[in-house]
Amino acid sequence: MNTRGLGGQVARGGLVLGGILLIAAVDFFSGSELRAFPLYYAPIALAAWHFGLAGSVAAAFLCTLAWTGANQLAGLEYSHPAIWVANTVVQGVSFAVVGILVTKLKLALSQAHDLSRTDPLCHLLNRRAFHEDGDRLLALCRRGKRPATLAYLDVDNFKTVNDSFGHKVGDTLLRQVGQVLESSVRSSDLVARLGGDEFAILLPELAPDEARQMLERLGTRLSQLSPTPTCVVTVSIGAVTYMSPPADLQAMLPVADSAMYAAKKEGAHQVHLRLIGADATTA
Repeated sequence: MNTRGLGGQVARGGLVLGGILLIAAVDFFSGSELRAFPLYYAPIALAAWHFGLAGSVAAAFLCTLAWTGANQLAGLEYSHPAIWVANTVVQGVSFAVVGILVTKLKLALSQAHDLSRTDPLCHLLNRRAFHEDGDRLLALCRRGKRPATLAYLDVDNFKTVNDSFGHKVGDTLLRQVGQVLESSVRSSDLVARLGGDEFAILLPELAPDEARQMLERLGTRLSQLSPTPTCVVTVSIGAVTYMSPPADLQAMLPVADSAMYAAKKEGAHQVHLRLIGADATTA
């Protein structure tokens, strides 16, 4: 159980309830002539932002009760009891509508943020998100004095696949590669499509031998892909393991890229791993 997250939710819930009670008190003491009801939109918006649709509806209901009760106690009178009902319903609907709109706004902002970080074809991290998250992950590795491995993956002869089978098959192949990568790594690893047929994986806290074994297993899985019965897929993997990771990914990228081209020169379906920070420089 995430006690810190639960504690935060409880605190925010208390803030919403406290805000409603405070505004109800203001509504009561300001009398029936002054209208304090716009203040209720603040706790409703807060509930919608942090608790979603259910929270916004619950807050709208509580605000409606608070508004009705405060005004009745303050001496507000209407010529007919039905007017109380009508006004309460209208006020409650307005509260609920605002809560729903704030909920939808947060959802839209969250979706836009996700789209700005996600490759639209493979639904992996894009280059920008990979750099942002990767730098934070490297900082944790440096703090814990643990190694980090950056791997570059390139589909061999991808242009030939597009030319021979069409771009639709090429896109299918890229999606399949992305699915294999995502299902093959640990939850602590980062996977991204950098563009075209190039992918990257950041593997924190793996010894060089462990990283090599993992990448070789990955290459074997990728070689089993077949977007068409006659399409043979191989992938070249270049990687670099830093025993003491650098400050950011940018320092690792050229080394991993160079290792990937070395793997291509060695032939299809190869893994070329370089080691930085120990006696050996290649593995």
